[in-house]
Amino acid sequence: MESLFFLHLQIRYTTWYAEGNDNVSFAIVLSERGGVWKLDAATQSTLEDDETGKDNEAGKDNDSAAEKNTYNLDYESTEMQPMSDKKASAETLRETAVEWLEERINRGEIEYADYTYEDVAEHIGVDASIYYYSDHEVERWSGRVYAWYAEDDNTVFFSILLTESDGDWKLAESTFFD
Repeated sequence: MESLFFLHLQIRYTTWYAEGNDNVSFAIVLSERGGVWKLDAATQSTLEDDETGKDNEAGKDNDSAAEKNTYNLDYESTEMQPMSDKKASAETLRETAVEWLEERINRGEIEYADYTYEDVAEHIGVDASIYYYSDHEVERWSGRVYAWYAEDDNTVFFSILLTESDGDWKLAESTFFD
């Protein structure tokens, strides 16, 4: 069993693995509301062979995990839904936020809208840890949120917000907590 507690978010993420098979798991996400820990999401999964959830065998569909909805996400739900049990290092998340995205944007090489979930997940090397839909009244903050938690420091996470434009979900914001 793996359990993470994010004090600043008041979220608990717990995963149980099948005995003798780390590819089969059951995970729950709890959040604290009114002094009580309540279940936000639960899922079971059989993880794929590589870290991104893509199937690389010849002749197989090579769409991303987000497009295939590998994790059976309810894309309209504002409840946190667990995704991948695999996590990236804190250093990988920091590099993604600070160097790969922010530094390139500040130099004018790219814009946020140049990236999709698949681009970010491929750079990090694993799918996000959780997903939820943010329905804030301010349009800029409404959209699909994916968050990655660090494997080596449970206080570090990186998240992205994607907004929909002409049927495509593109990166609008990113946040890194260290």
